[in-house]
Amino acid sequence: MIASIVRLPSVDSTSTWSLDWLRSASDKQLDEELPKLVVADQQTAGRGRHGKSWFAADDGLACTLIAKASPNLLSIAVGVAVAETIEMLAGPTTVQLKWPNDVWMNECKVAGILIERHGDASSDGDPIFAIGIGCNLRSHPGLSQIAGGFVPATSISEATGRLISKEQLLDMLGPHLLDVIGEAAVHPNDVMHRFEDRNVLRGQNVQCVIGGQPVSGICEGLDEGGSLVLRTASGLQQCNSGEVQRVRGGLSN
Repeated sequence: MIASIVRLPSVDSTSTWSLDWLRSASDKQLDEELPKLVVADQQTAGRGRHGKSWFAADDGLACTLIAKASPNLLSIAVGVAVAETIEMLAGPTTVQLKWPNDVWMNECKVAGILIERHGDASSDGDPIFAIGIGCNLRSHPGLSQIAGGFVPATSISEATGRLISKEQLLDMLGPHLLDVIGEAAVHPNDVMHRFEDRNVLRGQNVQCVIGGQPVSGICEGLDEGGSLVLRTASGLQQCNSGEVQRVRGGLSN
């Protein structure tokens, strides 16, 4: 259950705001206000992985969930929760997941996830995370808004023809995030299976960086720890972090 909600008319980044709040929050605030959902009407400088920018349209959702959670399979659980929420609201439709942090519809990105850990484990054993989510609802950024080249993008409306409001998405997403995060700690195999059902990379020729070197191979899915498994010329290898690209006829995405 979400304990508190903060609504910001405009902010550079809901994740940056959340981490700043965590640094100054008292133990009493943490006990009383978590899980906390931070929502922005307008986000001017959203952040993605590795310092990249997340460009969300003005009618998109930008939010961060601040919550205590087990780090095990957290990224997998959040991806599953976002995908399932969209499917429940805009179905019948299929939402795919591109490891480690992208949500896809019709071969295009509809949402992005950024998970950042705050400090050490809390007194009950679980650390606190700022789980940032950006989702395109009705439109998506044009090419002029996307830094560093073309990034295929879509919105829920463009992919399904369904108009979903921010409030509709938030009302279902917040509780479902907490449910799936909890399920990952108790029933990890079930959550992994739900991710694999949507794994857009499975069976694809992909390239990633392992041990500082680019490695190409066929994606075999995920291992029990949530790492990507590649079948390469030298055998199976694990990709634990970083960017992963599908390789098609010399092109990647």
